[in-house]
Amino acid sequence: MSSTSTSSSTQIFETTSSSVSASTLASAAASASASAAAEAAAEAAEVAQDEWLAARQKVNTEVLTQYAAALSALIGVFIIAHWLHFISVKLGWSRSRNPILLPFIAFTRAARRIFVRSLPGFTSVGHAILVLGYVGLNALFSFYRVDYSQPTNIAARFGWMATGNMVFVVFLALKNTPLAILTAYSYERLNVLHQIAGYATTIYMIVHGSIYASYFIGVGRISVLQEDVVTAGIILGFAMFASVMAGMILRRFNYELFYIVHLVLFILIVVTLGLHRPSFKEEQTLYATVVMAALWFADRLIRFCRLAYNSFNNEAYIYALPNGGTRIVLRQPPLRARPGKHCYVWLPRIRAFETHPFTIVANDPMELVINTYSGFTRDLHRHATQNPGASLKVSVEGPYGTMPDPMDFDKVVLVAGGSGATFTFGLAADMLRRMPKNSRQQIDFIWAVKKHENLTWFTQHLDNLRNHMHASRIALKVHITRLSQSPLNRDSSLERPSASDSSTTDLGPSALEKGPDYIAVSGPASSAATRYETDREDKETNIHHLDIPSASSSATDLPIIVGRPDTEAEIKAAVRSLKKNQRVLIAGCGPDRLMNTVRNVAATCISVDGPAVEVHCEQFGW
Repeated sequence: MSSTSTSSSTQIFETTSSSVSASTLASAAASASASAAAEAAAEAAEVAQDEWLAARQKVNTEVLTQYAAALSALIGVFIIAHWLHFISVKLGWSRSRNPILLPFIAFTRAARRIFVRSLPGFTSVGHAILVLGYVGLNALFSFYRVDYSQPTNIAARFGWMATGNMVFVVFLALKNTPLAILTAYSYERLNVLHQIAGYATTIYMIVHGSIYASYFIGVGRISVLQEDVVTAGIILGFAMFASVMAGMILRRFNYELFYIVHLVLFILIVVTLGLHRPSFKEEQTLYATVVMAALWFADRLIRFCRLAYNSFNNEAYIYALPNGGTRIVLRQPPLRARPGKHCYVWLPRIRAFETHPFTIVANDPMELVINTYSGFTRDLHRHATQNPGASLKVSVEGPYGTMPDPMDFDKVVLVAGGSGATFTFGLAADMLRRMPKNSRQQIDFIWAVKKHENLTWFTQHLDNLRNHMHASRIALKVHITRLSQSPLNRDSSLERPSASDSSTTDLGPSALEKGPDYIAVSGPASSAATRYETDREDKETNIHHLDIPSASSSATDLPIIVGRPDTEAEIKAAVRSLKKNQRVLIAGCGPDRLMNTVRNVAATCISVDGPAVEVHCEQFGW
């Protein structure tokens, strides 16, 4: 019985074990099958993900290419318009009253009548329309062909748009921009658009980073944010934000410090952008990084080579002028230097690692007249005061600036406020140098200054205007807006009130040039001139071959008008004096309020039945 029982138990155990083994094997097989299926599904999902990412990248690449083409087309419009205008001027179409050309002339003048006007927050209405066009293109391509099934798709698109706009930002910042040749816009006239493109790029980066960070935190993949490429992107975003904030805040208070910060942050931006997308194969944005760095480096190399070339055997002689002015006279001007343009000046004795832009007043010899503000100009004026006539090592880089050719016009109206006269004196000097003996061109020169002392900054240039062979064709109108007790030898009975303060309405050249009301400017001019001339004589052995203009060598009689100029009336009178088939250029440099007046008045003077009117307002300050 016991043996039978044991045998039964053994059979039961074996049967149970066999059943368990079979169950285990089946379970293992099922698990292996499930694992294989899971791996296959994972691989399929990964392949699908890669294909989806590749498809998204392809779409983003195509869209960014289309965006670049759209920006190029926008630039192309300005290039075509510029050269059409250039050809029409050279061929005399703008003067023509041909019935065939009248519709074209009417359309262009009606458009310019609108575009030239000033607009709060913008340089002009035309500038505002350009900005709106740029913003519109960004809005279009930011959401064009975007798959909204996942928020990361929007983040990816914004990242691509940020990269494309960053290249555009660098292009607009180039000092040696090709647009200065292809269009009428030099780099300083593109600076506002450069800033707006920078703001757009920063907004794109903030949205791009915020969406990605929110997504990875939401799905529990915070570790992704700690990867090297993502860390580089985070640093890039903060650097871009800091650069924009420096431009908005620091630039207003300390431009020199802003420039240093801006430059350092830009280098950091380029490096971190390359580290954020470090592969040419996986992410083609690295090409944009290389293009951006190459543009910047090439521009810097050109500027450095010019600076090095112009430093050979070059010296600057500095002289303090009354009321905070400083005159710099250079031994050698740069190639293609023309009065009215500007260049960057390097004076290592004042600032070893900085260059600063100043307008060229004359180029035979090259002369700069500088107002004193803070930083470099303050230190320069202090050194000139302590070391009058000092000779300093110097180099210049440039020249820069684009403007209409004044020789294409029958009359040129020059309007200046304060030290903005450096531009108008330069333009007038360039005109007088190029005018033939039988020229019939006319120049209306309107200059408003606060104090009499400021007149001594340009005494030599005022003499040139009054004593030139074409002086009879120059209407010189000097306004003193702030009377003060000064040592000038003047008689208040000889000072004529402004047209806006009296009933006098004759604003023609003869009334302003031949009137009996004159004032002799000799007080501070003589003291400044004595120091200037004495210093020049002391150094005559070194610069005897240079004909340096003095502040004043004798008293200069000037027609002085007390009070602010009636800019509107004077510009309108100048335009009304011309025939329908003539052309007038209204050019100015000065405070924003004055330039807004010039723009608005010039716009009202543009008409189909009147002379061709063109306006150019130079930037006042940097």
